[in-house]
Amino acid sequence: MRGNRRARTSICTLVLVRHAPSHGAGKFIGQQDEPLSTAGQQQLRELVRKLGRFRFHAVFTSDLTRAIETARPVAERQQLELQIRPDLREMDFGRWQGLSWRQIRRRDPRAADRWLKHFASQPIPGGERFRQFKRRIKRGLKTIVGANRGRCVLVVTHAGVIRVALADALGVKDENIFRLAQDHCALNVVEYSSGSPTVTCLNA
Repeated sequence: MRGNRRARTSICTLVLVRHAPSHGAGKFIGQQDEPLSTAGQQQLRELVRKLGRFRFHAVFTSDLTRAIETARPVAERQQLELQIRPDLREMDFGRWQGLSWRQIRRRDPRAADRWLKHFASQPIPGGERFRQFKRRIKRGLKTIVGANRGRCVLVVTHAGVIRVALADALGVKDENIFRLAQDHCALNVVEYSSGSPTVTCLNA
């Protein structure tokens, strides 16, 4: 019994949530700062209700407006300070930021084809390299987990960030990362113990 109690106190339960829909949804928004859309505000109310079943000890968010606006009502409802972290930002999509895939294919067909086939090693023109992005995310989440053993924390962030976290936990190769679906307001739960992380909920 004591062993079980000690094991639980060493676990950090990370609830990873993708922000609600924002203006520009469906495009490569990346680090372009966009507020939530009307549809996003409506979806947010259901998300806040859904997250009410958790008792969080801390709430972290990306520093982009769409993530902050999603995280704030949850933090306020649970009377927690919102902790804003720039290292939880989405990937910088460089020259493609704010464009739809159709626009990208029309403007930059060769680069688009190369990225589609080898995105993990082929950077977007002017954008963040995937390897650097992955390193940034893993380092940021490791810091949060290390400081929150025995606690349940909420992280509101972006699809790319969550895919990196889930792929790392599940041992998914970089080239297969887009097989991990992430809808707006999706709920994911990862338990980090001293051993391997365990994914207990994905894209709910």
